[in-house]
Amino acid sequence: MYFPVGWPKRVSLALPGESARIQHVCCDAVKILVAAVGDDFLGIWYASPLIPIAYFRRSADSLQQYGPSQLVVWKPDSRQLVLLTAAGALLLYQLDFDANGSGILQQVDPPAASLKRDSAELFIKENIPRLSLREVCSVTLGSVITAVCCISLSELLLATQSCELLRVQWAQLELAENEIQLPALSAIQLREIPFYVQQQPHQATARNVPPMGRDSFVASLEYSPFIGGCAAVFSDRRAAFLVASHLRFDTTHMHGFWVPDVEDASVCSVNHKFRLLAYGQESSAVHVYAIDDATGGLEFSHRLMLTENVLPDSLGAVNELKWSPDGCVLAVSWKNGGLSLWSTFGALLMSTQSWDFGLNVDLLRNNPLKLRRLEWSTEGYQLFMLTQKPSEGQDETEKDRSNVLQLQFVKSALSMNPCMTTNPHILLQGEDCLYLNQGNNLERTYAGSQATFPSSGTGAETTTDDDCLELKQSPHTGSILTESKYWTVLQLPLNYAATNWPIRYAAIDQEGLHLAVAGRTGLAHYSLVSRRWKLFGNESQEKDFVVSGGLLWWQGFVVMGCYSLLDRTDELRCYPAECKLDNQFGHKVQVRAPVISLNSFRHQLIVLTADGIVSLFNMTKKSAYALDIECAYELDVKSICIHPACIVSLTVTNLRNEFKPQGQHPTGAEQAETIIVNVCGRILMIQRDSSEQVPNTLLATCLASCVEVFWLSHSLERCAMRDCLWLYSGAHGMRVWLPILPPGRERREGDQVGGQRLHSFMSKRIMLGFPLKLYPLVVLFDNVIVLGVENESTLYASEQGSHFSLPFALMERKSQIYLHKVLRQLIKRNLGYSAWEIAQSCRSLPYFPHALELLLHEVLEEEATSKQPIPDAQLPSVLDFIREFPVYLETIVQCARKTEIALWPYLFSMAGKPKELFQLCLQSEQLDTAASYLIILQNLEPSVVSKQYATMLLDIALQQRKWELAKDLIRFLKAIDPNEIDSPRSSMVVNVKIAPPPQVSQQQQVNQNADAFNMVLGPIARERSFSTTVTSNLPKDKQASATGAATATETGSSGAPTVVRRRSTKQREIFCIDLILQRHARQLLQNHKLMDLGHMCAYLDFHLVTWLSQEVERAAKLEDFARALQTLHEELQLPIPFPPPSKDDFDQLRRQTGGAGSSQTSESGYFSLATPNGAATQSPQLQPSIKEEEEDLQQPSSLPVLKTRSGSQLSFDNFRYRRLYSLPASEDDLAVNPLPEKLSIKLRYLLQLFIEANCTDYALVLSILLQDAASISRIVNGIIRSESVLTCRRMEAALKQLSQSTFEHSGSLYRGFVLTLQPHIYLLEQYIQSLGDASCASLRETSTSSDQGADSGTGLNEDEVDDFVPNRTAQQVNANQWSVADLRPNHQRLTRHASLESNGNVPAAGGGTAQSTPTLRQLPRQNSREREGCRVM
Repeated sequence: MYFPVGWPKRVSLALPGESARIQHVCCDAVKILVAAVGDDFLGIWYASPLIPIAYFRRSADSLQQYGPSQLVVWKPDSRQLVLLTAAGALLLYQLDFDANGSGILQQVDPPAASLKRDSAELFIKENIPRLSLREVCSVTLGSVITAVCCISLSELLLATQSCELLRVQWAQLELAENEIQLPALSAIQLREIPFYVQQQPHQATARNVPPMGRDSFVASLEYSPFIGGCAAVFSDRRAAFLVASHLRFDTTHMHGFWVPDVEDASVCSVNHKFRLLAYGQESSAVHVYAIDDATGGLEFSHRLMLTENVLPDSLGAVNELKWSPDGCVLAVSWKNGGLSLWSTFGALLMSTQSWDFGLNVDLLRNNPLKLRRLEWSTEGYQLFMLTQKPSEGQDETEKDRSNVLQLQFVKSALSMNPCMTTNPHILLQGEDCLYLNQGNNLERTYAGSQATFPSSGTGAETTTDDDCLELKQSPHTGSILTESKYWTVLQLPLNYAATNWPIRYAAIDQEGLHLAVAGRTGLAHYSLVSRRWKLFGNESQEKDFVVSGGLLWWQGFVVMGCYSLLDRTDELRCYPAECKLDNQFGHKVQVRAPVISLNSFRHQLIVLTADGIVSLFNMTKKSAYALDIECAYELDVKSICIHPACIVSLTVTNLRNEFKPQGQHPTGAEQAETIIVNVCGRILMIQRDSSEQVPNTLLATCLASCVEVFWLSHSLERCAMRDCLWLYSGAHGMRVWLPILPPGRERREGDQVGGQRLHSFMSKRIMLGFPLKLYPLVVLFDNVIVLGVENESTLYASEQGSHFSLPFALMERKSQIYLHKVLRQLIKRNLGYSAWEIAQSCRSLPYFPHALELLLHEVLEEEATSKQPIPDAQLPSVLDFIREFPVYLETIVQCARKTEIALWPYLFSMAGKPKELFQLCLQSEQLDTAASYLIILQNLEPSVVSKQYATMLLDIALQQRKWELAKDLIRFLKAIDPNEIDSPRSSMVVNVKIAPPPQVSQQQQVNQNADAFNMVLGPIARERSFSTTVTSNLPKDKQASATGAATATETGSSGAPTVVRRRSTKQREIFCIDLILQRHARQLLQNHKLMDLGHMCAYLDFHLVTWLSQEVERAAKLEDFARALQTLHEELQLPIPFPPPSKDDFDQLRRQTGGAGSSQTSESGYFSLATPNGAATQSPQLQPSIKEEEEDLQQPSSLPVLKTRSGSQLSFDNFRYRRLYSLPASEDDLAVNPLPEKLSIKLRYLLQLFIEANCTDYALVLSILLQDAASISRIVNGIIRSESVLTCRRMEAALKQLSQSTFEHSGSLYRGFVLTLQPHIYLLEQYIQSLGDASCASLRETSTSSDQGADSGTGLNEDEVDDFVPNRTAQQVNANQWSVADLRPNHQRLTRHASLESNGNVPAAGGGTAQSTPTLRQLPRQNSREREGCRVM
């Protein structure tokens, strides 16, 4: 609730120019003035800014007679102070205000114009009053005064050393003279009043005990009007509670209670709002007690004890306790140093023992925070801390420094404005700023990512291969969002903060778009959209009212309870957010008494006033600028509380308990029927009776006690945890009042019979409790997460003399999932169906599997580590519950991997054997989960078992393209020690303490001869002999040396076989892994999955080039190039390369062919044809009639051989080739959609690998896919240089096959590009023809031998070859014999304009491409030209 911010500042409250030590600091009732007491002076300071106003120095005679000053007490009206001296005397001081009203500060600008103030920030608008301090009198009694406390506006209560309590009026002190015995209103002799101990349950009446000793007296005393008594600590360390039957404090009407279990009390403090009494002890613990309304005695509430980061008995005695002004926080300090903050009912908020003071600070001997006094300042935003007197061993600089530290705090808006529990935002308020951390950012971030579970059938995972690496599309950002140090800090505008400091109330709307703050007077609100503040335009209207009863937002209006200083009336005011702040736009409703608290539920507003009346108003929004408020009814609640100020919070809701009949109020969903009130930590439910319109306080039901704050989850929809009451009880943890829903079938039957349940004996609601590790500020019901704030510190400087030597306090938002807590409590109470319904409603959360894992982990840790037998184990029930969800296997293994190995046997004895769970993972295709089980198998089973299952999983992972998983599995297999494969592994962990000692002497007598091992362990010897022969991964030149070395090692000494076995087994393991990878790579290559092959090469470090070199004549050999290209298109999700033609296309082609027309001829004489685009839906417009130039037909064409390179490389006349075998392509053929950039990079990388491995088949397909003419030219030249006629023939047939498939489908994507490949076909034909009969003979022999192989093939079937070589007869095909005439080029081959340079490269040529169908008249001319060119060759 309270959190420190920044450095503890060291402030000086001594007289100007002096460095005297301060003995006590006390603030007045309104926390505006601060009184600082030294040994010989009293100073009055203004709280903010911290400025001295008045001083009074005591005389030397006064010091000698009465002793130094010890403490000071304010009168409630801030006009007088009483000072207690060491000699037990009282000194009364009067504080006079200046009647003129002028402040103590006179702001005068210097005469220089450059030094004059021109900014509002340089003006102090706060009117600091002018005060004067004078001593009225000094009072002594017959006995020494030991304690003083103020009990009313006019009375003091004094404790004397003679064990008396004296009631004294302030007016009597003014009339008294020096050194007289003051007459008291009543003197209470504590030795004469009865004292009781707390009544025990087995005792009928309280028992009387002897009074205190003769020398005992009251050492510490504090009074509370709401308790009606005092908390007291006696000098003999006994703690008591003194109470009177009526307001007259006399001996006959008073009695006391000894505090049980507190025998070493040191200090006490009282919480007025919650009616609690805290007693500090010498044992560094604090006991807190509540008042039992039934007996009037004490009831133990909780115990405060710091155990973390603290050594036993290192803190010392508790020397100070101080409750915050709102009663929400207790500050505790110890004698040996240290400060801690605790919530009302015992939740630790902050402890300086966990702060980082640096390595040079010894917290045990020299703690910088050795405190002796604490005092809260205005609204609890500052804490004054007085340090102890330094010891003799410390340096002199420490003694001269001020002993007053001031620590800044921010607090939750819930402390002053409990109605903020309905908002999902963390709002903290400082004295002049707001800290905002919006909790709905978590929901917005998680809204885009939907959690999917394996085999759940809800949703499907979509995987894309757009990226080279396997990146997660929706990263898990839960840890980033739920633990954040980022805060939105909103500084209060200076115009408002200058005169209305500090912030008292702060509120934020449900959407987190508007903020409102209220200071001492007036109001201001802020828009997070426009990022602007809105203030009252008329400052007098801002000063006319004071917000006193709370602040909230409702549908764009800010609603508050206030007191009008102008009219002197209590009001409810509403201002719209869209208009400027002005009374003409506001709405006022006058109430009978000051508003204490307010809250809203839908369209209803509930208001608590100081006269104990709860009023319910109906709010109606008329427009964006006006609303109407009408009172529905009023309810008197004075019968359920001591005082209305003891009501911590209240709300109205439609929540019902089990005694409320259903269906009687049709408007119950909209109309609230229940009032929930928090009275001193007790939650009371006041319901409206069915026969009455107003709730009856006599029907109030107490639901829980020790409650600090509560939430209602009535805003949920379609959730099993809707209409729940959430309670936080400090040290007692979190509690939820949950409705118990019957099963679906029973619920439907119950609805049919009129809403009556079949099992009427079952309760309709249940209270579940569970602990929390943080203080909850926000409960996100939809996300089952609790958000809170924790304190951290950092050290900037370690020098002792530096102002920054103390740690710097920070705030961090924390979160905690509570789903598994609720589920465990329901399962424990055999309410599994209710737990299942709640879990079903939360399955969409991304951290739902983690919640189940936490559930299993907590139960496992508790039961497996228990020293006592568990009669009713909860682990089987929890496992059965988790088994209902598809994340069961994942939850088991994740929990096991995060627990100790010693707990695994207990877990898997109930969850199932790890082998069986591994098989279930494989069946449900949860490969990542199965990989996690390998760690379990490795520790519980022999290594050979984990190796076997890892190999099985690796094969499946490769098939499903889980490359990251496969990479991890390979690393796992390589990390297995070969010597542990055959060694048995125990599944149980043996305690080292009871294990037998090692028998060293017996181990030395074991026969180390290799023959003995071979006789007993024969398989090991066989494995060793087999592994030494596996040297396929080594180069050929190293195999002989490795074999020789292995042989020499085996025939060496007796210790040699162990070394050989380790090395050879490791090589065998690597060889087995390589075989698995090669087998999978072969499958990918045969299925044309080149992208998967590339991913496999990238992830698994697979040497693709080396492997492809071995697979050139096997897996890398294609039989159907067109089918391979089409498969690649399907894999890459590209358009179909060869779309089937439609009937309309053939009809149009037939009509165009029948109508003969002359085509136009280009300037260079090339054929110019119009070809369609690659789309299959468009009809091609072909011009088959081609007209040739008469000059080219008459001239005999020849293709002379210019030169020969290395006896086999040919280069032809590019100009003549270009004139004869080139056709320009049309723009439509070239208009092919390019490949994506990333995909093109991947394919070119694969192309380079295939070329390096000499895999020409796949290199050709990839080049066509990329439409890379240069790569095809490089491939063709490489084939020609290889002097392999068979390879050239395969390449020629492949190009012809692709050309035929392209031209058979009019909408082919590669029509334009295939036209550019015709020169390459011609080049291969000419090369084959140039080799002559000798080459044909060698080709025939090679082809015959290749037909006998298993994986050999020509690359084309007989029908395809016949299409390209029509003169080939069937006999020649069967005999596989070829002639020179059969190798001449096809007459119907289409050519394109291309340029073949001398090095064989074919650059991309501009122009269009076309498909032509030569006429019968043109064929003889073309054949004669080709025959003539062949004769020249």
